[in-house]
Amino acid sequence: MSQSQSSFLETVVSWDGTQCQVNLDTALPRLIRCFQEVNVVQEQIGILKIICHSFLPCVEAIQAEEKLFSKLIDEVCGVFDKALDEIHQYTQNTDKKSSIPEINTNLQVLLDLLEFMETCLCHMQNGNVALNWSHIHSLPRGTVHFLKGAYGHCMDSGDIYQDLLSSLSAPLSTLFKKTHSLQVAFLRLLDNIKLSDPVTEQDVLDLTQVCHGLFDVCQIVTSLDMKLMVTLWKAISKHAINNKVHVGQRLEVGEMIGHLCGEIQSGFLFLLQLIPGVDPEGVVLSQGDEKGFQKSLKILGFQMKILVMLVREFSDIIHGCEEPVYGLLLTLMRIASPSLSSQQIDEKHLKDIRQHLTNATDVLIKALLYNKTFTESVTGTEKVSSLTDEDSFPHLQMVLKVLEILPQLSDEVQDQWVDPRLYPEDEDRLSVIDVVFRTISNCSKELNLPIILTDPVLTGKPERDITLYEGCCTRLCGFLGSLSAKHFLRAEGILFENVCSHDPWCRLLAEDVWCFIIRYGSADLCRDHVTFLLEVIKQCWSFDHESPLLSLVARLIKCLSSDHQTELIRKLSSEDDLSTLYILSCCLPSLSDENNQNLVDKVTEKCSKTLQEFSVASEKTQQDCYRMLNAVSCLYEILDKSDTMGYSVQSTVTESITDGVSQLWRNMFISDWTDSSLFELCLQRLVLLSSHLSSLLDNDVLLKILSVSSSLLQQGCTNHLHLTIVCFLKSFGKIRPTATPEQPQILKKLSDLFVMTLTSPDLFIHHHGLSAFTQFAENTIHESVVPDCIDQQPQLQDFVVQFLSKMPYTCEELSRLEFLRKEPYTNPTVNKERNNSIKTEEPSCKRPRLMDNDSKITTKLGTQVKELVVVLQQTLSELENFKNTEDCNLSSNSWNNLETIHCKITEILQEKG
Repeated sequence: MSQSQSSFLETVVSWDGTQCQVNLDTALPRLIRCFQEVNVVQEQIGILKIICHSFLPCVEAIQAEEKLFSKLIDEVCGVFDKALDEIHQYTQNTDKKSSIPEINTNLQVLLDLLEFMETCLCHMQNGNVALNWSHIHSLPRGTVHFLKGAYGHCMDSGDIYQDLLSSLSAPLSTLFKKTHSLQVAFLRLLDNIKLSDPVTEQDVLDLTQVCHGLFDVCQIVTSLDMKLMVTLWKAISKHAINNKVHVGQRLEVGEMIGHLCGEIQSGFLFLLQLIPGVDPEGVVLSQGDEKGFQKSLKILGFQMKILVMLVREFSDIIHGCEEPVYGLLLTLMRIASPSLSSQQIDEKHLKDIRQHLTNATDVLIKALLYNKTFTESVTGTEKVSSLTDEDSFPHLQMVLKVLEILPQLSDEVQDQWVDPRLYPEDEDRLSVIDVVFRTISNCSKELNLPIILTDPVLTGKPERDITLYEGCCTRLCGFLGSLSAKHFLRAEGILFENVCSHDPWCRLLAEDVWCFIIRYGSADLCRDHVTFLLEVIKQCWSFDHESPLLSLVARLIKCLSSDHQTELIRKLSSEDDLSTLYILSCCLPSLSDENNQNLVDKVTEKCSKTLQEFSVASEKTQQDCYRMLNAVSCLYEILDKSDTMGYSVQSTVTESITDGVSQLWRNMFISDWTDSSLFELCLQRLVLLSSHLSSLLDNDVLLKILSVSSSLLQQGCTNHLHLTIVCFLKSFGKIRPTATPEQPQILKKLSDLFVMTLTSPDLFIHHHGLSAFTQFAENTIHESVVPDCIDQQPQLQDFVVQFLSKMPYTCEELSRLEFLRKEPYTNPTVNKERNNSIKTEEPSCKRPRLMDNDSKITTKLGTQVKELVVVLQQTLSELENFKNTEDCNLSSNSWNNLETIHCKITEILQEKG
């Protein structure tokens, strides 16, 4: 410092307040120049103290920016950074302890600078003048710079000072307290600052920088003191929301929201560690930290409130944070009850978590429903298809919340969620209705247990618990009930797709929702739907009778008006197609009583005739097998329901059916019936029908059935076929075989079959086998079968006792959840391919008893080819003339098919030479 500067400073220090006020305009600028020109930090600090104590009180608040802050703040920040850099350099010395005096000196510099900045902030609040941002442009920027530097230094002090930390704890503690004091003064000043009128670009820029700066500070202090974090977030949210009209597009709200989501997720995981450990029965296993839990929960609750405020206020302009919010929602729903991934929590703590934390998820979801990026996070095709087992249930919960809230929103928002095809520019997405089904197919464990949800409280009704399936069904029905008519086609397409699904839960849900729509629709709507579904079934009919549409049609027929039902029965029963009659047979419980008996008489008469024709036919084609299968299936459905429905089959028809079934069994060669899916299905249906006729069958037929069944089980037949055999065994208790040479063989075969069934490793077969065995033991007069079975399988007696005592069978020490997790997942795609192969599979050429005359087949095929050639010759010239006419409207697909046929015929001719 020069001599003139020293002399000037000595003079200024001696001035009183009046002299400072008189000489303010000349002395203050010279003091600022002195500060800028000197290089010694202690001298700079001295000048700042002179300015604060002598001249700052003389400066009016509205002039402080122009006269002082704009000229001084940047240089003061430079001195602050220099002091921090010197501390870092001293801590790098080999002999760190020798650097303690210098470090203390620089820490004191930091304290002096913080004192200077706080004095400036307090001065701006002393007057009664209304201030706006134009009066303090520089001061907030400098203050935020100080806060970040000082808090950051405190946060990193462990790494910076290491072994010296204990020696410097006092000044560091003072530094932290002084920084906090500066923060308090700054936030108080911000509350009193208004935007100018009109708002200037600089005002908006300053406010934006302050919000971003406080966010930076907030990220630092999170690891220092949670109270500081709370205070800072309050300030950020307050100023951002109050001024969102001006700063909304400039603020990095998405980054703030993303940071909060990460903090809440990590805080929630830590919170769960503070809860006492309990077992499923609620017994405390380990003590937690109740005080720490309550403190952490309050902080998390506050962070969640700030998050909800930011998302709700800036939902229309935020970007880049939708995925973090989605991840947070997924985490909260995955780790919290009733998710299978949640830890066991006692009711008290669970209630606290819901009240302060998880209840806010509804508000978050509602605020984000307008956001297209969030919509893509929930309904994106790739997102939904890649969900893990743990994430499927929370994702389903999220979608159910969406369904609950969507009816309250505008048509535009509903369009965005329901029909993504309206927005082809978006990423590949699914309808929210489709997402429900695709997600529920991954939640089989939660549905089977079942998971229990809490139903929202309705006005005047108490809260109740419901299963997950009921929750899905009621939400989806309620949503579709409020859906705009323009979306019906889309919704019906999704329902139809899932009614045909191989997933039982998707199929059941689609059926229930479809019935809900019909139940509250018109009678004509119900008739149209039934007519449509029947046409689909008939057009896609094959020998695979497990059509998922049958169950739905049966339920819908029950909803038909009496006139429509009578007309439908009249139309269908007049058709000669046995597949149509099978549909009617399946729908018998849905028909009115006056229509039942008449329909039964018509169907049984036609089917018994078909059965007789098949049993005596010398040549049996595949089409004959289809007809026989349909006839057997119809008769089984009718006889299976006769006891409960109150109708009867005519005695002459019953005799005819029994005779046809007996003839089939007597002429059967097992190798002819197990080499194809078609014939295996025929065999299953024949066994089921025989179980209803067992008391009418002769001993030789019964022995043949048991022999065939024994052979099938020894060969390792499918579980489905095994279960049909169990059904036949169940009916054997009522049989009273006459004393013939076959009787001992029948009883021996019977005991062998029971033993093979009850030793099956498949729990489903084992259970139904026990049920069949106990019913047989209660009704049979052939008591020797039971001890014979027990002699072959000693454990059988214990199994039966446990079964009758309704004690669960335990093959392993597994909980129900563990069993469901261990159960192998069946890929629907594989099932679909298997079913498709069944429908297209032709019987093997090795059919000596079903197709035993190759010459007849060859002759018949040759005749058909000759007839086809004649038709082609007649059509060829007409086709040539047709393609040249103006009315030629054949599609390109038709022409392509003609070309394919032409190529195939050419290949055949070339092979024949």
